[in-house]
Amino acid sequence: MLNTLPPSEWTRVAAAHLLNRAGFGGSPAEIDRFHALGHRGAIEQLLGAEEEADLFPFPEMEPLSAKMRELKMEALEGAELEERKKQERKLRNELGIDLRYWWLHRMRETPNSVREKATLFWHGHWATGLRKVNDPFFMHRQNETLRAHALGPFAPLAKEISRDPAMIIYLDLQSNSSKNPNENFAREVMELFTLGEGHYSERDIVEVARAFTGYRVDRDAGGFRFHPRQADAGSKTILGVTGAFSGDEAIDIVTAHPRCADFIAGKIWTFYAGTVPSERLREALGKEYRKSGMDTGTFLKTLFASREFFAPDVVRRQIKSPVQWLVQMCKVLEIPLPPPRIVHPLMANLGQVLFDPPNVKGWEGGRAWISSSTLLVRYNTAGTIVRGGGGAMPDIDRLIPPGQTPEATADELAWRLFQSPMPAALRERTISMLKENGASPAARRDLLHLLMSTPEFQLT
Repeated sequence: MLNTLPPSEWTRVAAAHLLNRAGFGGSPAEIDRFHALGHRGAIEQLLGAEEEADLFPFPEMEPLSAKMRELKMEALEGAELEERKKQERKLRNELGIDLRYWWLHRMRETPNSVREKATLFWHGHWATGLRKVNDPFFMHRQNETLRAHALGPFAPLAKEISRDPAMIIYLDLQSNSSKNPNENFAREVMELFTLGEGHYSERDIVEVARAFTGYRVDRDAGGFRFHPRQADAGSKTILGVTGAFSGDEAIDIVTAHPRCADFIAGKIWTFYAGTVPSERLREALGKEYRKSGMDTGTFLKTLFASREFFAPDVVRRQIKSPVQWLVQMCKVLEIPLPPPRIVHPLMANLGQVLFDPPNVKGWEGGRAWISSSTLLVRYNTAGTIVRGGGGAMPDIDRLIPPGQTPEATADELAWRLFQSPMPAALRERTISMLKENGASPAARRDLLHLLMSTPEFQLT
């Protein structure tokens, strides 16, 4: 069982930690307002937030196969066919860039950051990639499915994802038939999506694959369709349970297995807390997830209220993912997201391109986010943004007010950027720079760049 955080430990640091991990952080004023709500009040506000759908209108999009008919009015060959293929690639790339920017902008501006953060978690869990799916329309549709179910029960989400066109294409479910079973989707359902290795047999994979036969994509309409003639209606035995199971019934069996709650709760903990849980903690997390009916929103309330979530080895110990780094940076600097011309190559260079995880396992995360090259990109980009090269010039008088004592300014900067005290040597250097030429706006921007180019700024 998880322990509840005592009221005496609900500090500004704890409030900042919760805002950073449950969402994408905030300015000092936002953190103070959040802290004033009290721990329970803060959690209720986070998980009770709403947003208007029309705040984030998505560019009109239709299945690419339908769109391409507009470019192909008759049978083509030779040079004309190559030109059509070139147009198709260009269109796909442009739509993919629009899709990624739309989601990042939503993360930056949404009043419901918890739902967007949970959507990001599930995107890495049910990992599919645009390079294979080959149609931004399907990726957008999947993103909306994840968002709709992000804070709800797990089993309905799993069923919706099994019927999701992007997933069907990505894991070859459209080629799964009673005469020619394809086990790709079934294997990942068991290994990566519900139970983890060692909790099923090869025979279980075969039987689950049979349950999902007949699942197809209507590429022109952009939806799911069931092909009964390709489906296997025979008896199947899955995890020791026998019957003429459908795909939905197979998911009910797998998600009812005791290991499923432990496995999913452990992955949720690792994403939000940034550590791999011990087996004892994993069991406690699984117990709470089962108690919630495997409802992710209810479970997160318990997780965010727990003392374990605010432990010293959790707070300020998680390396920011590129998405977290970018969105949180914009929030603490109180600026909008940079334009697509900056964001698109930046995310590619940092190693987290939305809608294109490296494989079906998603992103590794943790220390894998940092290398000598990606760290240099972070440092250089921070310098560009603080000097206005990101499309919006940060208000340096607001971030580093002139006229304060260097000591007070150093402490305010530490709170804004790190939500923790600076290391002594860094604080001394900051105070020294402020004393030497802190009145100069250019020098204050140099100082801001310096602080954002520290190991401390890469942690949340």
